Amino acid sequence: MSHTLHALLRDVGLVVPDGLMNPVLKQITSDSRAVREGSLFLGLPGERVDGGAFWRQALEAGAVAAVIGPAAAAAHPPSLADPVLVVPEPVAPLVGELAAAYWDRPSCRLALIGVTGTNGKTTTTHLIEHLASSVGTATALFGTLENRWPGHRVTSVHTTGFADHLQAQLAQALRAGSTLAAMEVSSHALAQQRVAGCNFSGAVFTNLTQDHLDYHASMEEYFEAKASLFAPPFFRDGSARAVVNIDDVWGARLAERLHDMCWRCSLSDPCAELRMVDLVITAQAVKGRLISPCGEGEFTSPLLGRFNLMNLLQAVGALLQQDLPLVPLLEAVSRFRGVPGRMERIRLEGVETDSLPAVLVDYAHTPDG
Repeated sequence: MSHTLHALLRDVGLVVPDGLMNPVLKQITSDSRAVREGSLFLGLPGERVDGGAFWRQALEAGAVAAVIGPAAAAAHPPSLADPVLVVPEPVAPLVGELAAAYWDRPSCRLALIGVTGTNGKTTTTHLIEHLASSVGTATALFGTLENRWPGHRVTSVHTTGFADHLQAQLAQALRAGSTLAAMEVSSHALAQQRVAGCNFSGAVFTNLTQDHLDYHASMEEYFEAKASLFAPPFFRDGSARAVVNIDDVWGARLAERLHDMCWRCSLSDPCAELRMVDLVITAQAVKGRLISPCGEGEFTSPLLGRFNLMNLLQAVGALLQQDLPLVPLLEAVSRFRGVPGRMERIRLEGVETDSLPAVLVDYAHTPDG
């Protein structure tokens, strides 16, 4: 990317201070240890340490300027001669906007589908990736296990990366030809504004159960963190659509809030826009018929458990909202091999296992199932 410092600052609405040099930026980072010559350092406040406190080290390492918050400036005051821009709180959303602007806002140039909820995020995003790829859509995946796109894969460090890394990866996926991306979006990422600068064209709410209450003060706070994905500035104005599980009490509440911006999905409510009927469940597969606003069709899924039926229903619904065709999507369901460690069926090469007991590996099991 080729941006001058002044142009980038103005792009996100910041006033350029008098006397600030205007070099071409070679990198943008919130990690002072990763700074190199020509970097713009973004001092991101953290849970324990304010990254802005390291602005001096960043400048010494070659940063052309630093953007920090008022707390860091108060603790480590810059002089008028220092190329340090002190911005008001909250700092984290601005860091995301700067990173997105530096990478030319990649999420605005592909269909980005965010998946949030306590359980089911990983399987649902993997299903979205598999189904979309099966109908010829170059797809990127960002999540708990790994981040990957055509020609690239790397093990994930966080469920949802921090803004400077996340925007760079979205830009790489776009350059590799991806036109759609599925992203797990954790409540931590939403509360900490890691996805600031992202523009979602679709979103999925899987469910909400008692988890992460060591971080969120209450279920209400936890819910509102998740629900923030479905509102500005994350949700694409006018055109973004959501898929919400109304079999979950929190999902039903969210669906009421979103009204016609969402498709409700249910395994029991005959009035839901997305639902399944005529289910035949065996130890090897599930067959049934999926009903949607775009039509209906039969499917065969190798995934076990009713919760995986919901994951499948939501993945298909999210892709239908991006104008992918229903019948080819349903045909691709039977070819999905599952997710490592998520109700993963053990298969023996060269051995017919249909008559043997099912052996499953599930290292993401919770009391909810």
